[in-house]
Amino acid sequence: MSWFFKRATAKPPVMTLEGVLGPNSRLDEARSISVDRPDAIAIDAAGRLVFSSGASVFALDHFNDAPRLVHAFDDTVTALAASPDGRLAIGLATGRMHVLDPAGKASSWDFHANADAGPVIDCLFGDGDEIVTLQSGYPSADAALSMAPWEPARRGVLAAHLPDGGVRRLAGELHCPMGVTRDRAGDLVITELDAARVIDAKGRVRRAGFPAYMGRIRKVDGGFALACLSRRDPLIEFLRTERRFVDEMKSTIDPRHWISPRANPEFSADFPIELGATRLFGEIKPWAPSFSYGLIILLDEDFMPIGSAQSRANGRRHAISNALAWKGDLVAVSRASGEILNLGSVT
Repeated sequence: MSWFFKRATAKPPVMTLEGVLGPNSRLDEARSISVDRPDAIAIDAAGRLVFSSGASVFALDHFNDAPRLVHAFDDTVTALAASPDGRLAIGLATGRMHVLDPAGKASSWDFHANADAGPVIDCLFGDGDEIVTLQSGYPSADAALSMAPWEPARRGVLAAHLPDGGVRRLAGELHCPMGVTRDRAGDLVITELDAARVIDAKGRVRRAGFPAYMGRIRKVDGGFALACLSRRDPLIEFLRTERRFVDEMKSTIDPRHWISPRANPEFSADFPIELGATRLFGEIKPWAPSFSYGLIILLDEDFMPIGSAQSRANGRRHAISNALAWKGDLVAVSRASGEILNLGSVT
């Protein structure tokens, strides 16, 4: 009978979607503009909202304006950052970084990040002329969602690059990092998708136990906005204790179909647990089982949750890849619905 009392091999997150993180419909109620394959957003030196759309970068002066093309590339844009002097850093799915000058033209500074760590998933301008890049170690955000919950691999890299080609490795062996920003003291902090925590570049944990698969993090008034690619799923957390099942799943099934969080909110009986969402009168309930979810967690300056915005199981604005403050409003990207959302006042 010893198997009945076997010890769990993984601990679930401490936080739950209750209290200040209780369910709501802020994401579903937000104003929006449709964008083809959106992912990253930033605020440039002129105060414009800059966003990626597939292999292109566009800019908005005001939310309801028609977007203007900034630059088009040969591959998907995966990261954006703006400098105070008007430059724009753009990361591509190939791992290549390009820097546009204040006039929006390609500069002579472009470089390839760590070739073994996948595309640049996030970036920012550092001290002086440095550009800090973050790589998750996975070939794409979708691959990270599928695989990171089941792999112990720590391939993520945080590095600083100089125009003369110099590189400083700031942190390595990160477990699927997805976002980087600076805290109130100016130190770099990193989110790790499945480890459910915020750490600094030295590996010290600033806050752990988040109820989500974490994306990028950005400063807002009073703290930070944490974009989440999905909520933590109870089935996945349970299966962490079932190593034999997981080993068989990984050895016999394509990673795209592993029991993992997903960006797409489409329901189908072909996916695990999701028949439970539609069997009652054919209607998807907000509390239905779902591997996709829309979630932004608002944090104070100590990374403690103080609020949230959600699109629940019956919504479509899932897979929030980025959220930031622009002109006093909270603006976010829903990869699942292909929209940029304006949620109104951050507070």
